[in-house]
Amino acid sequence: MSLHQSKALAKWLNGEHTGPEGSWESVASIDRSGPDDLTFAVGNAEPSSAAVVLCSTPFDGHTCIIVDDPKLAFIHVLNEMFHVEHGEPSEIDPTATIHGGAVIMGGCSVGARTTVYPNAVLYPGTSVGTDCIIHAGAVIGADGFGFHPSKTGPIKIPHLGGVAMGDRVEIGANATIDRGFLADTTIGSDTKIDNHVHIGHNCWIGSGVVIAAQTGLSGSVTVEDGVLIGGQVGIVEHTRIGRGAQIGAQSGVNKDVANGQRVLGTPAQAAMTTKRSYAALRRLAQRGSDTD
Repeated sequence: MSLHQSKALAKWLNGEHTGPEGSWESVASIDRSGPDDLTFAVGNAEPSSAAVVLCSTPFDGHTCIIVDDPKLAFIHVLNEMFHVEHGEPSEIDPTATIHGGAVIMGGCSVGARTTVYPNAVLYPGTSVGTDCIIHAGAVIGADGFGFHPSKTGPIKIPHLGGVAMGDRVEIGANATIDRGFLADTTIGSDTKIDNHVHIGHNCWIGSGVVIAAQTGLSGSVTVEDGVLIGGQVGIVEHTRIGRGAQIGAQSGVNKDVANGQRVLGTPAQAAMTTKRSYAALRRLAQRGSDTD
């Protein structure tokens, strides 16, 4: 029985098959799915061209497998049929400099003149471009922090993507960049990431981005080219930071930031608005102390 056939997969999942028999070869998120993919749908997000869809309500014109929890069913398929390969050889350019204690696992690539300092770790499927610097203790490509609720507790979501890094990227000491769920987490060329920064799974970081120390990006954050992010900033998942925007230190970003906008504070808002608020609070505090 081939689980790549939709009716066989429906039987294996104890689901209900609707629509014509379909076959699939790969997996993808619903927004990236194509005619060879198995995907899952949550809510009203309708697939465009996926071969087979795991869903709780059928979509007209699609081959569907109806299950109570589509994402959980998708996780079962991933665990059964897909695994991150650890044994594949890595490709390391002969001009790259790998210091003692660094670990480069299977299926990685390291470009020309790149330096990997002691005790840095590159997990399988990590791709590093040319002239990059990865400082000591950095961990690139660990699993994303993804779990799905179930009756028996949180179930780990397998992460099949990797990390794709451009050229002239610098990663600070003890920084961490998680691998993607199904597609790669991406770091664009000429981007500089400071010490103790965390980049969550599925993030897309553009070119020439600068991120200062102790900043954390949740999963699926998009940071466009030329963005400057101060230290100790937190950015919630699925947020877009527009091209050339600037985020002040210790800001909490919970919504999209427009191109070129400067924001500050928690929740982050226009920098001048936050500064006026701070000034007003100081004046209020001073008035209170004057009446004591």
